[in-house]
Amino acid sequence: MSATASQPSSSRRPVGIGEVAARAGVSPGTVSNVLNRPERVAEATRRRVQEAIRELDYVRNSSGSSLRSGRSDSIGLLVLDVTNPFFTEVARGVEDEAVEAGLAVILLNSAERPERQRRSLRLLAEQRAAGAVVMPVDDDLSDLHWLRQRGISWVLLDRGDVAAHEGCGVSVDNHAGGLAAGRHLISLGHERLTFVSGPFAIEQCRDRLAGLRAACVEAGLDPTGAVRIVERPQLNARAGAEAVESVLAGGPRRRPQAVFCANDQLALGLLKSLGRRGIRTPDDISVVGYDDIDVASLVHPGLTSVAQPKYEMGRAAMRLLLSELHDPAHRHERLRFEPTLVVRDSTSARH
Repeated sequence: MSATASQPSSSRRPVGIGEVAARAGVSPGTVSNVLNRPERVAEATRRRVQEAIRELDYVRNSSGSSLRSGRSDSIGLLVLDVTNPFFTEVARGVEDEAVEAGLAVILLNSAERPERQRRSLRLLAEQRAAGAVVMPVDDDLSDLHWLRQRGISWVLLDRGDVAAHEGCGVSVDNHAGGLAAGRHLISLGHERLTFVSGPFAIEQCRDRLAGLRAACVEAGLDPTGAVRIVERPQLNARAGAEAVESVLAGGPRRRPQAVFCANDQLALGLLKSLGRRGIRTPDDISVVGYDDIDVASLVHPGLTSVAQPKYEMGRAAMRLLLSELHDPAHRHERLRFEPTLVVRDSTSARH
């Protein structure tokens, strides 16, 4: 006679709140209070319920609670380019602050395209997200107004011009960053400059160029003649690599003495293309980036860059969002951080 061993089930029915209540010897309402309003439950009872939850491996059904409350325990983080290490550090700050508050973060990527931004924000509305931290692709905030009309709060990140009545914002003084880069290059004797930018629909690009021009005016240079502009459709390394043709257009006599890029991704792509053409950095052309991502210190030559406090910006944005979600006395704030210039080997005095 042979015995057949019972096979473990590949899946099991989820434990319900009633089973937790039965194990703890309390009502389902008490279990619900422990999960949602623990301060209303006596400590001894609360411990008994929590022990039952652990023993039964109970997982709460957040979708049901979100339907009842009108929002979920998640927030959206919409970035311009998920491949850019700058946004990785920002996301880490947002997530660390969110996790401490018991919230999950849904990462979304607009890829710098308005239509993808619109779809992402609609997805957050469909998911009943509690709120959103958003890096918008341009100055048109109509999608965000649509989101707020549906009861979803938001904070703008890396944008400085949000009106006080519209919402909170966290940004870096990009004009000051461009000014610092320009002062550095001009102090090295460079008077023929090129600014390699992403789309000027993005506020940060405009502000960084304005700061560079202000440095020229401060030094007695005509910014119109001193600064040539190369605008690229995106802010990534490929766009920077492809910008080299425009940067070098006109031959050696018109070649810039220095290039300021709107972010490090553009600068790194440009550095690679310059090297392939036998143009030495910084001996032939000095290059400055913006963001100070980790790889800026690892490439050769090390990239001079304008640093932003990326992680701190993410945490600050999430704190503002939490305030709006939970504080009845919340008032919209605009926080602005100061950038710092980090000088490395990609810039040197004019020969």
